[in-house]
Amino acid sequence: MKGSGMAKAASPFGKDSRVKTLKKHLSEAGALTAATAWKFVYEELLWIDGSTGLAHLYESDKAQPGRSLWYPRSITFTSELIAGFGLRDRQELKARIDRLFRACLEKLVESKQRAADGEEVIQAVVEASEESGLPAELVEKVEEAVPAESDAYVPDADLVTEFATLLIDLVRMEEWEAEVLARRLVARARYFFTVERKRQNVLGEGFEDLVHLLALEIARIPAVRMKVRQKADLLPGFKRQSSRERIESPDFAIIEDDRTVLLASVKWSLRQDRQKQLSDELDCFVELLSQEAFPEYVLITNEYDPGRLINTAGLARRDEKIDCIYHINLDLLQAALSDHPKVVDVRKLMDSKQLRSLEDMLDDWGLRFH
Repeated sequence: MKGSGMAKAASPFGKDSRVKTLKKHLSEAGALTAATAWKFVYEELLWIDGSTGLAHLYESDKAQPGRSLWYPRSITFTSELIAGFGLRDRQELKARIDRLFRACLEKLVESKQRAADGEEVIQAVVEASEESGLPAELVEKVEEAVPAESDAYVPDADLVTEFATLLIDLVRMEEWEAEVLARRLVARARYFFTVERKRQNVLGEGFEDLVHLLALEIARIPAVRMKVRQKADLLPGFKRQSSRERIESPDFAIIEDDRTVLLASVKWSLRQDRQKQLSDELDCFVELLSQEAFPEYVLITNEYDPGRLINTAGLARRDEKIDCIYHINLDLLQAALSDHPKVVDVRKLMDSKQLRSLEDMLDDWGLRFH
């Protein structure tokens, strides 16, 4: 950076760091194939929910013991994962998954230059400790990054006092008990607003990075044919004039000569805001289309809510629709939803080829675009 004594350090959670880590892990993965790619995706991106000790299948608040059927489904999902990876128990699973985020966190710990938010992440992990869901050895490494001579950390003392007062007034807790619980509540909130926010960024953007790398490495699509996060009006075949204020960018597109032959959206989950985003994207692409045929339009996801999958499969704008949804692992999807009344509808999507697997995607693309 001109005029300063030191260039700004790249974020350990940024794109350069993520892609470098994923490429390193890919090089160490051995003979990765379309059939085993799902394992690599889950090793890199799936994580353990610190509040349940189970693999994260669904929103945490809906997957707590006794609250809904998503807790027993999370147990089933975790057990199936353990079996699929050939592991013995949940501890081995915890050590096997969440590799990308853990690597980013380790880079933060090892960094000589840390922004203020980096220090907050480290402190939040230390405060949450075992409740973080992170492997014990990683938590220990983070704890070692905090200087031994530093004062004992009190998270947001004023907020702890506010929470403790509420607990005393509303729940009639003893003062000491209210303060202990208030500290835990504040620590959990800090962890959510620092570490978990970083995780969500790494998850969403890292999923895009990873799918792109798998398309290059396993499907062997030439890099020159793939356009990543390029605005639609810069792609061949989307040159029609538009007065739109916002031009959408597909997560990646595949180009053939002077045509765009495939548009892909990559979304780990399909909450309502993301379904709205898909609708906006499709509407934009249709409006800008100048080539004769609309490209194949696909979605790659890890969504386990059948209603969201069904709704998304039915999405259409101006006679165009999502041609196919690719899911990371259809066997695990069916196992987790075995008791769900809509699993029958999910199987109908599979029978009609509207819902296919990551393995199918990589095999198909390897034949068509290699």
